[in-house]
Amino acid sequence: MLSDILAAVDRGDFAALVVLDLSAALVTVDHDILLQRLQTSFGIDGTALKWFQSYLTSRTHYVRRGTARSTIVQLICGVGPILVIVYTADLVSLIQQHCLSPHFYADDTQIYGAVVHLMSAPCCRRLLDV
Repeated sequence: MLSDILAAVDRGDFAALVVLDLSAALVTVDHDILLQRLQTSFGIDGTALKWFQSYLTSRTHYVRRGTARSTIVQLICGVGPILVIVYTADLVSLIQQHCLSPHFYADDTQIYGAVVHLMSAPCCRRLLDV
């Protein structure tokens, strides 16, 4: 990614980098949307989809310290890292549709691209010489 950006700048192009921190995705992934994405984007259905649904449904969470325990809460969102990757997989095609490049590492997503500087394009230089 860095070499792509440096090469663009060396050519005189404009380069941009957007860094997204998706660490909150671990706790904010909506289970219903994830199940829909598993079905539509990955073709998972039948028993396999029911397994995921069973895993995601009726999950609870509480915090325990010594003998003290917090109130039990029903989880309606949040998953582990692998399911976050599944949840965000459609980002790749969306980013590429806009002629940009994605770079993923754990919960960090980087989107970068470059455009030719208008005055450095050969057709624009000819216009300036006229």
